[in-house]
Amino acid sequence: MKTTLFKIPVLILLAMSLTHCSLRRVDVDDEVRQPAEQSESVIQIAPMAPEAVQILVSQADEHLKEGMHNQALMTLKRALDISPQSALVQQHMAEVYLSDGQYQLAFDWSSMVVNQGPAFGPLCERSRRTLALAAEMLADVETQSRALESVAGCSQKQAPRF
Repeated sequence: MKTTLFKIPVLILLAMSLTHCSLRRVDVDDEVRQPAEQSESVIQIAPMAPEAVQILVSQADEHLKEGMHNQALMTLKRALDISPQSALVQQHMAEVYLSDGQYQLAFDWSSMVVNQGPAFGPLCERSRRTLALAAEMLADVETQSRALESVAGCSQKQAPRF
């Protein structure tokens, strides 16, 4: 009887710690976009995108700020129709899914950008930060660790001058 009474609080604490991830909401601006924009890399790669795609991405960002996740996703899907291989659009898709708590989809989209997108600059860093956060929420510690370690590789510092 005593062992059963001891196990119940332990199980409750374990369940509470496991549900932490499902209760946490990710702030994409604070945890992904702003840190990436502060990069001091001497190599900055901004993927080219048609003007129509850029307009749609901006509209999707406005929808996301207003909490209209479905509208943001529909707008980004229109951008993907125009430019299906755009790492910029794919990363925005990942960020909307991350913000909406759809962590597996955020993981999948950010993985595409990590594997096919730019190797330097803010988009590189955003994709790795998104992947790390999605992996954290999915309790994939190995992927989270690899993604966080690779963030530094997105920045190229200027060589010291003598």
